[in-house]
Amino acid sequence: MLLQVMEQAYLYRMVSTINMDRTPLLGDEASELAAVRQRNKVKMFCQSMSEIERLRSDLTNRLKKKLRVDSFPSACNISDPSLMPFLSSRVRAVVEAFPLQAEEIVKKYGLETQEFNKMLSESRSNPLFRWRVEKEIRNASQQNSK
Repeated sequence: MLLQVMEQAYLYRMVSTINMDRTPLLGDEASELAAVRQRNKVKMFCQSMSEIERLRSDLTNRLKKKLRVDSFPSACNISDPSLMPFLSSRVRAVVEAFPLQAEEIVKKYGLETQEFNKMLSESRSNPLFRWRVEKEIRNASQQNSK
């Protein structure tokens, strides 16, 4: 009988522990800090994306000017590795340097390349994340134009 009472008391104690209000492992301050860090990462991602796009646009315009063309064929990807042997050495140098310059931009904004690539992939596959990125870029461009 005493053993049954002890088991029942143990079970009641376990049930009350299981049904307790859940307290987060991280305190409110730590969870807020994590949210701020995530927002900052999105902001850094957007800043690096904007600068990389400016670099790409600038390099494309310079190539067009050097080659004396108005536009590149839409069906042709100038950075396609199979086209590299057919490109002039100056064009090839620009095309080969772009990824290295983009990586430097990513690092400048405090992100690792792998982290940036993960966020880039998420921006392509996750509509909600893409919306956050687009919103952040719009806000930044509005503040820069003021």
